[in-house]
Amino acid sequence: MRRASWRWNPAERRVWSAFHRGVEVDLRGTTYPVRAELLAELLTGGGDRAGSRAGLRLWSARIVGRLDLRHAEISAPVSIGGCTFTDVPELTEARAVNLVLTDCTLPGLRARLLDLRGDLALLGCVVTGPIDLRDARVGGTVTLNGSRLADRGEPGGEPVFPPIDPGTALAAGRLSVTGNLHARQGFVAEGQVWLGGAKVGGNLDLDGATLRHPAGAALSADRLTVAGSLTARYGFTAEGDVLLIHAQIGNQLNFHNGALRGAGMFALHLGGARAGSVWLTFAERPTGRVRLSGLQADSIFDDPRTWPAELDLIGCTYRLLIARAPSPPHLPSPPVPVGVRQRLDWLRRSPEGYTPQPYEQLAEQYRRGGQEAEARRVLLERQRQRRATLRAPGRLFGYLVDGLVGYGYRTWLAGIWLVAFWALGTLSFALDPSVARNPAEAPERNAALQALDLLLPIVNLGHDNAWKPAGGTEYVAALLVLAGWVLSTAVVAGLTRTLNR
Repeated sequence: MRRASWRWNPAERRVWSAFHRGVEVDLRGTTYPVRAELLAELLTGGGDRAGSRAGLRLWSARIVGRLDLRHAEISAPVSIGGCTFTDVPELTEARAVNLVLTDCTLPGLRARLLDLRGDLALLGCVVTGPIDLRDARVGGTVTLNGSRLADRGEPGGEPVFPPIDPGTALAAGRLSVTGNLHARQGFVAEGQVWLGGAKVGGNLDLDGATLRHPAGAALSADRLTVAGSLTARYGFTAEGDVLLIHAQIGNQLNFHNGALRGAGMFALHLGGARAGSVWLTFAERPTGRVRLSGLQADSIFDDPRTWPAELDLIGCTYRLLIARAPSPPHLPSPPVPVGVRQRLDWLRRSPEGYTPQPYEQLAEQYRRGGQEAEARRVLLERQRQRRATLRAPGRLFGYLVDGLVGYGYRTWLAGIWLVAFWALGTLSFALDPSVARNPAEAPERNAALQALDLLLPIVNLGHDNAWKPAGGTEYVAALLVLAGWVLSTAVVAGLTRTLNR
């Protein structure tokens, strides 16, 4: 032993003995503290002489002083429960088998560049200072279930380098986890949870968690990579922005029955993210803007009752768009009927104003489902929204084309206008008969055929050239020729578009 046993109090002697035998020691009822120096001695040296059975399994102790395990090689398993730490444990650049803290109270945890071969668990712990897991590597699973994290000011000791942003409860940038990362079942973070650049080999589970950081981002996870699913469902609450910019989610990104209450500009930012499916079936309408610009997803599930007031869809691509209602756990989400008019309102929520891509994407989704009429309605609305961005001459021409043929997406309007102009021409030529150009060769006067001959381009019924309009009917004839060319061209274009599909 490196230190004389007579210098240890009775509680510490029990800890030393239990460590070498690899058994649990419960100090409940004793008033003696356990010095962190002793635990560091055991974990960095005592285990080498204790054999493979050695392990720290300590319960109900008050650990005083700083547990300094920086750069240490820890070969014994560590399981500490119901203990109180007076100082922040230091595990920066340590190598260990595993680390399990259950129902502990500690003023923070410094474990940057920690290398664990097994699991890291903080279960039901109360942590009043930042947890630093930046660049750490965990070969198993990270579990934070039931723990309460907060940043109530940097505790005493050496400064952290690089420094952690103030207000950060969990700093886990570039954390690498081979298994899952669980932070559910009552997990609360009073401060930012930072997972920027982190990689999770399994699932990231935030179901039922509460993240509070009204001053900024509650969850900041740009460039996060999750091989499985990221779930934040069934009571998940974020009081602050949720930023998943350029995140890569292999399966589901699921906010089913969650609540997003943004503190800044965004309630949810998925700009440039990728996911198999995205569930936006919130428990309530998000507070703040939801940005899906650049999002790539196979399927998007949403609920019209909780659409955000501001929704950015520029560059968002998807194959399926499905409306679902929130449901309790373990029950299927019922479908919600959503008409094309509602979907157009969904598109108009963009705070950036008109852009064509969201309309084209929605129309493509309707076409893929065989809903051609809905697709045409969306593309017509695209033209109308574009018209509002033009100058006065362009807007006037747009109104004309819209009224006549619906920008080519309502070709049946052209037929109605053709019949109307035909009736106008027939009535005009009947009331004010035309004069024969060559009486000897002119066919019998027929006002209906004369009007139809003027309306139909290319087609020659023998009346246009045989009869010369007189008086005011000259202007009617000119109007019929012009209308005929415009409307006939629109009809042909509409038919061509239909046949090409």
